[in-house]
Amino acid sequence: MKRRVALQLLSGLLLGSTTAPVLAAARARPGPRVGVIGAGIVGASIAMHLARAGARVTVFDRTGPAAGATRNSFAWVDPWTLDPHYQQLRLRSIAAYHGLDRQLGLGVVWGGYIDWGASDAEALDVRELARTLAHTRFAVHALDAAGFRRLSPAIEPGPFAAAFYSPMDGHLDPVRVTGRFLDVARRHGADVRYPAEVTGFATTADRLAGVVTKDGVTHVDHVVIVAGTETPRLLAMLGETLVLAHAPGILAHSAPTGVVTRMVYDGPGGLEFKQMADGSIVGTDSEQVPNLPQHAEIREHAMDFPTDALRTAHGERILGKLARVMPAAKGLALERLTLGFRVLPTDGLPIVGALPAIGNAHVVATHSGVTLAPILGHLVADEVLHRRLDPMLAPYRPGRMLQPAAGT
Repeated sequence: MKRRVALQLLSGLLLGSTTAPVLAAARARPGPRVGVIGAGIVGASIAMHLARAGARVTVFDRTGPAAGATRNSFAWVDPWTLDPHYQQLRLRSIAAYHGLDRQLGLGVVWGGYIDWGASDAEALDVRELARTLAHTRFAVHALDAAGFRRLSPAIEPGPFAAAFYSPMDGHLDPVRVTGRFLDVARRHGADVRYPAEVTGFATTADRLAGVVTKDGVTHVDHVVIVAGTETPRLLAMLGETLVLAHAPGILAHSAPTGVVTRMVYDGPGGLEFKQMADGSIVGTDSEQVPNLPQHAEIREHAMDFPTDALRTAHGERILGKLARVMPAAKGLALERLTLGFRVLPTDGLPIVGALPAIGNAHVVATHSGVTLAPILGHLVADEVLHRRLDPMLAPYRPGRMLQPAAGT
């Protein structure tokens, strides 16, 4: 990354003043019109990168910025996956986050991460995850119980089998960061529209010519569909079928208290938590909504909890578990419980790229959108505007997951 920046600066110096009229003329030419459908954190990053590069951007969102998966995200910026190639993509995005954080004041909390287990089985999982970075400059630090307590005195780990510390991880407020990206996009001329549900597309031969909403047709030269769980509905309008895994998750958010840690934690029994910069504690005790009879419908399709009492019971249960390992959480009121639906391709990997049958339409659908937002914003903008295909994205192209829609 540093070498690339240095080369860009050097090339600018070598151009010298004789090229100034050429550069001025290039800037004067209007950029392509690009519609970005979806104002979550990934869509906002793509819109920002496009607008900063000179595109005339219109963002459409059915509800509003960060209203879907982004708002309900745990918002952990991390490299963790057992897939080495995918991990490299995540590492590139983390590097990009540092640059954007310095430029835009995103407020990323770079506090690191501790993963620990209480049983022999959990210890095996902890060590396997740690090994994924063992041969890189990001290698983690193994912890014994005493080392854990020295590094993180605010946490009482209880029964202890294994742990490691990763200094590179961070976490953030996803709504705030999405807003910052959109603010920058607007400063570069982007038009952000909401509520603006897309109801169709205007097409010419094998190309898109416009985005249709209740307000009419907005003419475009290119479209990027990055609409979270709404993506399959939009692709169906273009004759493509995309199936996403149904993956509901819950997070308890406490009332604020004094900040005692900046880290993200993975603990025994599925416990995952962090403390936000404002002092609120956010966490869960399960990757999925518990498999109980009262959750049958939620586990089948997107819907809210049937009762407030059920929502409150989940939140209080999670905060109770957190209080056992984090004394600062004891007695804290539940501020809210969020129920979110992850954007999860069925193979767990991102979907990024142009639709095979429509060259001027891109689709982006991915879990870990918070982690990947910076790099996907950069790479997708580069593809749309300059047709530069980064080899890093080769395994994630849409063709592997798309099928023709029924009747097409």
